[in-house]
Amino acid sequence: MDHNPHNLKTLPEKPDGYLDADELIKFFNRKKIIIKRKDNLPRFCKNNDIKMMKVQRAGSAGSTPTIYKTPSESKINEIISNLKNNNNSLLGREIVKKKKEKILEVFDKAEDQAESRTTIADKVSQILGTPCNRKLVRSVLDKKRSSKLNKLKKIS
Repeated sequence: MDHNPHNLKTLPEKPDGYLDADELIKFFNRKKIIIKRKDNLPRFCKNNDIKMMKVQRAGSAGSTPTIYKTPSESKINEIISNLKNNNNSLLGREIVKKKKEKILEVFDKAEDQAESRTTIADKVSQILGTPCNRKLVRSVLDKKRSSKLNKLKKIS
């Protein structure tokens, strides 16, 4: 098994501006980036271009600890926007739940023959500030409001 799969440089001690895994997870949690699994942290950091290094461990037991450079605010904002657009991330799943709630809310408030799937998607996008498309609107309405679909402008 490869103990340095990312070919990281090994330093004798931790320099300033670097965090260990626990500190980085706490830092991300404060910034609203939720990471539950500590073992996926190196892959997450590699995918988001966060610099990593190894530090020599004390003693001969255990693995060599990885340290991570503290990301800048612009990098954090970039990570958050990437996670919002990824439905497999925890933040992305939360956004999809909010989208589904808003779709139903907009549909329920709409008058007969006043809204289409596209206009509902546009309104949800404006409200939440994240992209929403008519396919998601269709799937949500087909599951939750299938008996009331005649309320839409155009039904296909």
